[in-house]
Amino acid sequence: MSETNIADAAADLRSHGFVILEGAVPVETVESARRSVLDNLHFLKNTRPNPSSGHSAGFHRHPELEHLHMLVSTNPLANRIIAEATGAPRVRSIGLSDITLNRSQPWHVDLLRGRYRKHLTADLCWGPEGGGVFKVLLYLQSGASLRVIPGAHATPVPLDDDRKVEPQDEGEAQAVPVTSGSLVIMDIRLPHRGSSEEELATQASLTTPKILVSTVLAGSNRPLGPVMERGNFERLLDWDDLHRHAASPKLAAYA
Repeated sequence: MSETNIADAAADLRSHGFVILEGAVPVETVESARRSVLDNLHFLKNTRPNPSSGHSAGFHRHPELEHLHMLVSTNPLANRIIAEATGAPRVRSIGLSDITLNRSQPWHVDLLRGRYRKHLTADLCWGPEGGGVFKVLLYLQSGASLRVIPGAHATPVPLDDDRKVEPQDEGEAQAVPVTSGSLVIMDIRLPHRGSSEEELATQASLTTPKILVSTVLAGSNRPLGPVMERGNFERLLDWDDLHRHAASPKLAAYA
């Protein structure tokens, strides 16, 4: 990608809240990544009603999965676009990483929410120096389950109830079609949703599960990054305590 294209992608990220990098990860690497996830289902916990659903929060802490984190945290193009979008000399990971498998996601933002919102202020999120923190998602299959409200990342929203970020009009929402191996860079303030429970309750989800690998990167010059890092660490420890003894996802080929 040329310097001009990088600048254009960064401008889109600032204005729309997301940008798609098609074919950022080679097909062979995607296939290997899928095998790594499916061979390590014991690290994923079933946190949704669907028994085939799985989630590993902070997966980069497991040496068996750490190489998957590097696919999203060290992608040169993603890092350059985020640096350009934030005006930062560098970007860094803040310890917020996830692998999800057949996991439903209603409308939400990726800021600290619920009782963890105490770490945030409106200025950190939406003030003149606010924002500058982005989720990088790697899709290990093609699809269009991600829906976003373009540009809504710039509008303050309550963080006490995810229902308050649902679009008033479904026409505001836009589907984001991606091909396997694509990266999506998304502002963590952007309202978005994934698949519903109904969409994942299919035989196809059992035999060819939907897998996402993601991490969060922050411009080194933005104060929201360290605050999100601190709050997420607290949330991550609570997640570990809550799901330590949960079952792993059940898939047809891995029953």
